[in-house]
Amino acid sequence: MSKNILIKSINIKDKAEVLKADHQSVKTSYCKLPIQEEEIYLTFTGFSGDTVADKKHHGGNDKAICCYNADRFPYWKKELGFDLGFAAFGENLTLEGEGALEENVFVGDRYQLGEAIVEVSEPRGPCYIIGIRYNFKKFPLLCQQTGYTGFYLRTIKEGIVKKTDQLVHAYTHPKKISVMHINHIRYHDIKNKEELQRLIDLEELTLEWREKFEVLLRKAK
Repeated sequence: MSKNILIKSINIKDKAEVLKADHQSVKTSYCKLPIQEEEIYLTFTGFSGDTVADKKHHGGNDKAICCYNADRFPYWKKELGFDLGFAAFGENLTLEGEGALEENVFVGDRYQLGEAIVEVSEPRGPCYIIGIRYNFKKFPLLCQQTGYTGFYLRTIKEGIVKKTDQLVHAYTHPKKISVMHINHIRYHDIKNKEELQRLIDLEELTLEWREKFEVLLRKAK
């Protein structure tokens, strides 16, 4: 299996808008669109022109790029009847291929992305907004239960990214802890003291997630 990852689209949103569902509404820049330009600049906090409405929970270097694998779309279509396309999960990069599945993506792995260098930082924690977008309140919970969450990349080196670029695998973290494994511990195995400690010790995992696991570990003792 190639560790390089194909990119189907690069997606941004230049301003926030109000999304409404039967159960809730929110002002968000979740509904991103594929870029029309041939290239875009990646900064330490994300793609130029992309807007983050909720800066308390989103954005920053650890969450510079949100990624989701389009190979998961048929599953959701079958399960929920949703037609999903580019940026269906509010992702900046819509990916494809086995190398982009959560079980094959490891925190701390690095990729060349055009001129830029990026690193896997954490699983994407599905928030309530996806439930609003599709008017289905339980959608975030289903993402957690399946582990089909997507993941975030932090920017290590800024640079120009072309629409035709791939995520070219450059480095494998020696611990090889996958996004799917981290999701499993957080959502299904919260009393596994050994694995909780292992994730706390994973320095490339964001502080936010490591602190969550510290709380779970204290409760498990």
